[in-house]
Amino acid sequence: MPIARGIFDERGDRAAGTVVIADHQTAGRGRLDRDWEDVRGRGLLGSYILCGELMPEHPSLAVMLAGLAVLRAMGECCPRLENCVRLKWPNDVIAVAAGGPVKLAGVLVESIFAEQELSGVILGIGINVNQREGELPSVRGGGLPPSSLALMGHGGYAPIEREDLLVALCRALDVLCAPGSRPSAEAVHARWQRALYGLGAAVTAHTADGAVRGRAVGTSAQGALRVRLGGGETVEIHSGEVVFNWEGGGER
Repeated sequence: MPIARGIFDERGDRAAGTVVIADHQTAGRGRLDRDWEDVRGRGLLGSYILCGELMPEHPSLAVMLAGLAVLRAMGECCPRLENCVRLKWPNDVIAVAAGGPVKLAGVLVESIFAEQELSGVILGIGINVNQREGELPSVRGGGLPPSSLALMGHGGYAPIEREDLLVALCRALDVLCAPGSRPSAEAVHARWQRALYGLGAAVTAHTADGAVRGRAVGTSAQGALRVRLGGGETVEIHSGEVVFNWEGGGER
């Protein structure tokens, strides 16, 4: 992402659509100042510059566009997974497996402002593609167990061509962002919300103001998670760590 930011700073709107790919990262970043761990040559690690005519209408739309594009690319390259890959609020791509959901990918968004106006967005997308058992990071507190596209193949480990997945992801982003094809912000939000797994489930949100416990009932147009508390009041969670009780019911 720092390399992509340098390209944007140098080229401005002419950087629209630029993609920076790494075969391995030594300083990968995730949400909440976490590291992103990978094994050389196993994942798809990229930063995608949206600016100029590819600019989303507002910053919070970027994570929705990225999540939907990853789902579309996975469905194209791994048809066997099309019906089990979903999104987890706010920025994870998961597969719903027999033993529960597992994490396949994550999205990190860097919004760039000039004089308080949004001038560009960098989408950092990391996908576990061909990692084997033993090559995946350990489960972190409150997080989902990781897996890879290859490990989710029916009948055992089935490697995926990373180049094919990259091309499919770029095409999906183009369809979602290009002026001639992109859907409205309202349509993007609706599609993104339908793809979320766990709406209706009990959640605990750890925020700067303390823990919030309730039931996830939807999202706002800006992507905040709406949580209904025990007394019936609904609050919006914009950031922080949210732990889903996957056994507690909810939409599937």
